[in-house]
Amino acid sequence: MINDIYRMGLDLWTRWTEMWNRDPSLARELVAPVFTLHLTLPSRAEQTAITTPEAVHEWVAQHCARFDRLVFSTEVGPFVDTVRGVVAGPWNADTIVEGKPQPVCGMDTIAFRDGRITEYWTISKPVDAFGRWATSPGK
Repeated sequence: MINDIYRMGLDLWTRWTEMWNRDPSLARELVAPVFTLHLTLPSRAEQTAITTPEAVHEWVAQHCARFDRLVFSTEVGPFVDTVRGVVAGPWNADTIVEGKPQPVCGMDTIAFRDGRITEYWTISKPVDAFGRWATSPGK
């Protein structure tokens, strides 16, 4: 049973990444009928309105459309909590906006039940060309 939950967490993580990288319509398969989104503020998205698979599909498609290139990768993890049904891990994003590279890194946490994603938390921050957290001038 624990191995099944572990594999489910890994599969959901992989498919969630595929959704962001290639196919926003995967949200319709991955997201539970009742979904909660947790974003850092301020956010461009109205997270309280993104509560269904279709709303997640639209949110992901709109977010991805802002980039000339947006490709997520994971070098470490993810880590699966088989007791709570949570998978989490850090990620890097190769992004290009208006022809300029703007790499980003972050951390995602996904809660799941019965093979569907029920909640999603994310934090992110731009990084410099060396992969270090980017800071504002003078800080």
